[in-house]
Amino acid sequence: MKRTPASGTGPPAPAGDIALAPVRISPADGLLREVRPDDADGIRDLVCGLSPQARYFRFFASVAPPSTGLLRVLCGSTGADILLLTDPAGRIIGHGMAADAPADAATDIGLVITDQWQGHGLGALLLSTLLSRAASRGIAAVVLDVLPANTRMLGIIDRRWPDAPRTRTRDAIVIRAGITTRQAAASRPVPAAVSLWPRPDEQSGDLHAASRPAA
Repeated sequence: MKRTPASGTGPPAPAGDIALAPVRISPADGLLREVRPDDADGIRDLVCGLSPQARYFRFFASVAPPSTGLLRVLCGSTGADILLLTDPAGRIIGHGMAADAPADAATDIGLVITDQWQGHGLGALLLSTLLSRAASRGIAAVVLDVLPANTRMLGIIDRRWPDAPRTRTRDAIVIRAGITTRQAAASRPVPAAVSLWPRPDEQSGDLHAASRPAA
């Protein structure tokens, strides 16, 4: 997805984010949560553990290992809204960030899921939560840069915004779509545990996300 700059000192995200308590995403305590100051090593491991294709889809370049500047950005140095997904062992398996452009009333979203957890709805979960939080900050639109070969992400976008206009640049497809009231409501973080079962190390079926009451 969107190319993330290696460094920067952009403005902090406007106030008004939805306060996100850690949300359980598996019966064994996988979490959707906000980034923390001690996450740098885990984020570095996530980036280094991605396949070359997954890294290129996210950063439009080979970034293994990530530079110090890029790692700072991924940890929130520019004020972007950053959410992480962790597996039951606490390893970071997903990273999503929304960098606001208040003058344009838009947010630029980029996200990545580690290869073995792709295809199970986690990217859509990250996107939905980032959209909801952006709407709470008064952001009216989202911008996504996606490589043409990233058909999985394009499929998520097509399902959510089937009529969104696309602009083709030299490298990517740029989609700008509105965050409507209906979409924002549908994208609110789940208030209880989200069960993702079975996990990738199990043999049966696809992974399904379903809300359950908190244990």
